[in-house]
Amino acid sequence: MSDKSPAATVLVPAEDDCPLSAALQTRNIACFAAVWCLIYLTAPVSYVGVTHANLLHDLGNSDTVANLPHAVYQWMTALPVLVAWFLPQARWLKPLLVGSFAAKAALTALVAAAIWLRWPAAVVTGCVLLFAGVFGAANGVMLMALWEVVRRGVSTARRGVTLGFSFGIGPIAACAGSLLQQMLMGKEPLTGYTFGMWFPDSYLALFAGTLPVMVLCVFLGAAFQIPLPVDEPVASSRTAEILDGLRQFATSRPVVLAAVGYLLVYSGGNAIFDNVSLHAKDVLGQATPDTVGLQNFLRFGFKAVAGMLLGWLLAKTNPKAALLATTAILLAGMAWALNVSGWWYLLTAGLLGAGELFGVYFPNYVTTASAKSQVRANIAYLNLLGSLVGFASVIFGQISDQFGRIASFHTATGVLILAMLLIAFALPARPAPREESSAAAA
Repeated sequence: MSDKSPAATVLVPAEDDCPLSAALQTRNIACFAAVWCLIYLTAPVSYVGVTHANLLHDLGNSDTVANLPHAVYQWMTALPVLVAWFLPQARWLKPLLVGSFAAKAALTALVAAAIWLRWPAAVVTGCVLLFAGVFGAANGVMLMALWEVVRRGVSTARRGVTLGFSFGIGPIAACAGSLLQQMLMGKEPLTGYTFGMWFPDSYLALFAGTLPVMVLCVFLGAAFQIPLPVDEPVASSRTAEILDGLRQFATSRPVVLAAVGYLLVYSGGNAIFDNVSLHAKDVLGQATPDTVGLQNFLRFGFKAVAGMLLGWLLAKTNPKAALLATTAILLAGMAWALNVSGWWYLLTAGLLGAGELFGVYFPNYVTTASAKSQVRANIAYLNLLGSLVGFASVIFGQISDQFGRIASFHTATGVLILAMLLIAFALPARPAPREESSAAAA
C-alpha cells in the first residue's frame, strides 16, 4: 500500500532535477567515487568495529569492552542532527565536508601516537573510544553532506550509475587495504608474505599509514561543484523551522518506515559483525594466526561485486528492491555463520560485507523520498535513529559474555527477519518527495 496522493508527490521528471551541466555532474560523480575509494582504502581503520574490537581484545579487555568502539561510534552519530538544525544552508556543505575529514585525520594521528609512545593499555583503550566517538560524529556529518551533494549536484536519473560506480570500485580499494592489514597482522594468504610486525607495532603501522590518505580526502571534499540557491531563504524562526522539519520527517510514511527498517537492519546485520569476527578464533582454533585482515579482504571483495550488481539493480528496478536484496544477503550471512565450520566460516565476513551496502541504499531511499531542502535534515534524523544501534552492540556483547556468541547470532537473525517483513510489506517501491514550497525550493 502506498500513501501517495496528488498533494504529496512531485511530477518533475527525474532527469530534470539538477541544474548543473552534464560535465559538472560527471565531475561530482568522479569526486564522490574518489572519496569513497579513499575511505574504503582506509577501511580497516575508518570502519569502526572489527579492527578496533580486536585491538581492545588484544589489550586484555572483555567482549563487552571490545564491542564499545562500535557502540560509541553509533551513539555519536546522533550529534549531526544539531548541524542539520543550525547550519541548514547549502553554502555550508563544503566546510562541513572538509571539517569532518580533518577531524577524522586528527583522531587517527592521536591513536597512532598513543601506540607509538607505549601509553598504558587503559589509556590506549580510552584513545580508541575517543577515536570512535569523533568518527561517529564526523562520519554522520560527512554522510549527511555527501547525500545532499548527490541530491543537489547529480540528477536522479544518474543515481544508479553514481552508486554502482562508487560502491563497485570503492570496495576493491578496501581489498587492497585489507591485504596490507593482513600482512601487518600475520601472513598474506596467497603468497604467505608478511611484514614481520607484531602487536602493538602492527596496529601503529596501520593507523599511521592511513593518515596521509585521510588528509587527501580533505582536498577532495573541497572539489565538489554544488549549485547554490540564488535566494536562499533565511528562516524567520529557527525553532519553527526545526519543528517544521521534524513534522515533515514524522509525517512522511516512506521516510519514517525506511528509518525504522534501517535501524533494524543496522542492528541485526552490522552490530553483530564484531562478535562474528571475534568468534573466528573459536571456529579455527586459538593457535590460528590472526585473520582480521583476511576477514576484511573477504568483506570488501564481496562488497565490490555486490556494489556493481546493486547499482544495476537500482537502475533497472526501484529503490525498494535494493533494500530487499541487501537485507536478504545479511540473512544469508547469519545463516552461514550458524551452519558452517572450519575455514569456510570466514565467508561469513564476505556475505555480511556485501549486505553492509544497506548503509548506502537506505539513505538513497530516504534521499529519493525527500525534497532537496529536507535531505540534510532527513539524513540527520536517519543517523539519529541509527545511533540507537550502539545499544545493540552492547547487548550483543553482553549476550556473548553471558550465553555465548552463538546466542547473539540467533538474536541478530531474528532482528533481520523482522526487518525483511517490514520492508516487503510496508514500504512503497518508488517513494516520491512532497512538493516543496516556493520559499524552500532549491
